[in-house]
Amino acid sequence: SSVWARSGETRPSMLKSFEPGVVIAVLSYTLCSGLAIIVNKVVISLLPLPAFIFVLQIAATVLFIAMGRVFGSIQHEALTLSNFRTFVPYICAFVTALYSNGRALRASNVETVIIFRACSPLCVSGLDWLCLGRELPSRRSLGALLGVLVGAMGYVSCDGDFALHGVSAYGWVSLNLVCIVFEMTYGKQLISQVTFTEPVWGSVLYTNTMALLPMLLVSLESGELQQLGGSKIGVDTAVLLLVSCAVGTGISWTGWNCRSKITATAYTLLGVTCKFLSIALNLLIWDKHATLPALFWLGVCLISSTLYQQAPLRTNQTYLAA
Repeated sequence: SSVWARSGETRPSMLKSFEPGVVIAVLSYTLCSGLAIIVNKVVISLLPLPAFIFVLQIAATVLFIAMGRVFGSIQHEALTLSNFRTFVPYICAFVTALYSNGRALRASNVETVIIFRACSPLCVSGLDWLCLGRELPSRRSLGALLGVLVGAMGYVSCDGDFALHGVSAYGWVSLNLVCIVFEMTYGKQLISQVTFTEPVWGSVLYTNTMALLPMLLVSLESGELQQLGGSKIGVDTAVLLLVSCAVGTGISWTGWNCRSKITATAYTLLGVTCKFLSIALNLLIWDKHATLPALFWLGVCLISSTLYQQAPLRTNQTYLAA
């Protein structure tokens, strides 16, 4: 408690309120986030063209916002050059993270992708101290980070892909982790630099509008559009593509909406809950999942991550944002 007093911050409650809008925001985000990685994994297993799939999802989100604006159900600011410039670094990381996530899902099981994401606090906590002027993690948070590290190491020791291919088995998930960490740290600065009258839809619009062309270029450069000509897309695949577009649009909005209604700590814990939902769904639908020992270590990693708390800001010093 003394750390919070020195920082000048108050210890936040988990939820800002228990109003119906908050409950709906939490439930909708949980559903979309829990489904997203599973739906993408299934679609990519049927149509192994991740960049093309993400182009469709991003385009669907932009179209949804445009139609909502036409019918008056969605309000957002006009796009401006100054905001575009501010978003550029974030969009570069967003597109790279999205594509590397798709490639990781194509090459690895869902649990491998999840455990690398769960390791992000290990990196973010150091960058928060180095670049964002926060205290070093408390003893509780250090214990949580140690638990995450032990869980990750235990998972790797049980992973068949690592046994067969070594470190190279984790190339795409490692790139995805680097981009996620950058998104999380730069995203905090971005939120403070850009002011929207409609922050949820404004953020969704800029992110997806600016990501559409780069992701299309990635699809072209990787040869996916050429491969698409020789691919057979059946009814099942087409239906799953539509579902993935709906979930993609949903996660874009529910993520920003939920973040605006609950505390950062609650949002982190909710993210862990979503991961457990994804793992349960993955176990139920098919046999493309990790072994029981690996799932145990994944559980250690995720449970440890719930104990992590972001360190408070340091005081009486000025920091230059990274």
